[in-house]
Amino acid sequence: MKKWTATALLACLVVSGCGNAEDQGASGAGKDGKKPVEITFTIFDDGLGVDKKLVDAYNQSQNEVKVTYKPVPNSEYKDRLTTWLAASDDSLDVIGLDIVWISEFAKAGWIQPLDPLMDDAFKTKATTGLLKGPSEAMNVNGAWYALPWNSTAGMLYYRKDILEKEGLRPPQTWDELYDQAKQLGQKYKMNGYVGQFKQHEAIVTNALEIMESYNGHFLDGSGKVVVNSPENLKALQMMLKLKDVMPAGVNTYVEKESQEAFLNGNAVFLRSWNSAWPLVEKEGSAVKGKVDVAPLPKGDNGKPASTLGGWNLGITKTSKHPKESFEFMKWLMDAKQQKVKAMEGGRLPTDVTLYQDQEIISQNPSFIPFYQVLINGVSRPKSANYGKVSETIQQELSLAFNNKKTPEQALADMQKKLEEIQK
Repeated sequence: MKKWTATALLACLVVSGCGNAEDQGASGAGKDGKKPVEITFTIFDDGLGVDKKLVDAYNQSQNEVKVTYKPVPNSEYKDRLTTWLAASDDSLDVIGLDIVWISEFAKAGWIQPLDPLMDDAFKTKATTGLLKGPSEAMNVNGAWYALPWNSTAGMLYYRKDILEKEGLRPPQTWDELYDQAKQLGQKYKMNGYVGQFKQHEAIVTNALEIMESYNGHFLDGSGKVVVNSPENLKALQMMLKLKDVMPAGVNTYVEKESQEAFLNGNAVFLRSWNSAWPLVEKEGSAVKGKVDVAPLPKGDNGKPASTLGGWNLGITKTSKHPKESFEFMKWLMDAKQQKVKAMEGGRLPTDVTLYQDQEIISQNPSFIPFYQVLINGVSRPKSANYGKVSETIQQELSLAFNNKKTPEQALADMQKKLEEIQK
């Protein structure tokens, strides 16, 4: 069997569709000479061009459907998308969805359930062949409203050169992380740990990981608010304890600031996403070749937890061509296309078979520990009012983190406010 690299496969798809030219048709018309159905694919522009190449490849691979690629600048994407959806713009078909938007968009009636479009074979693939955490996040009240296209999750970056020199393994618990960060930070005259603790979505993702690792939650499976719990109190106390081994200004840090501290060689441990890895290994990096990744630590009687991120595919409620849109989504979800996205776009696939793909692993060996992180993935609170939920969590966590409220008071106030939002 001929072996294809991701680049060669994509080039072949774009040029010829990797099929019989006679099957493609010379006129660009569909069956019986009919014009192809036209649909749009709207997603944020990541600047890499891989999504456009995939759209071009799909258009070349068949002549029944023509997809128009509509990228939007990342900073404007949600505002423009929600404006179009609220206006029932029927020119939208397939759209890219951040993982935290799905419940909100489903309740608003902006995206449609996909179950009627899924045959048994695809349902089996979706439930058994994809990463569990991202797949579960696609479900709202038992129905699929999106497909998980690529994923990411919080992970622990650590200075393997330092830990190996000291004969230490990566910390398994938050207490171990604190002890190692304090000991090594003092010895090597650097920060022990850096995360993201600005009043921003970042503090939600960081706190969620610690809370879930202590078996705490913001909401339970039914949407009931359960944040004011002994487990979450322990987690919040640990989060405050970690301030002792973090930079003084960490309450202003999001990803950029925390990564800079680590990349400059000024921290032993960093909590970040897989997107930091290319920066670590970039030519000229002060820590190139000195870093590895591991799952985040666990709390008392808990297990490691990593906040999920990633981009997903949905169909607008107003789409005139849901069947054709779903067929395009299925094609994007195929392992071949996810492999291209992984190798050329650096995205972590949701198809679990790709974490055993030797071509991917040889290009990026970190995919092996990345997979170990992703299987510990947890979703942020699934709420139709996620924007308000997140804002409330940010406010109360920040008050506690900045010593303006006790952890007990912050959790009690968060409980009351979230209960009002969830009514």
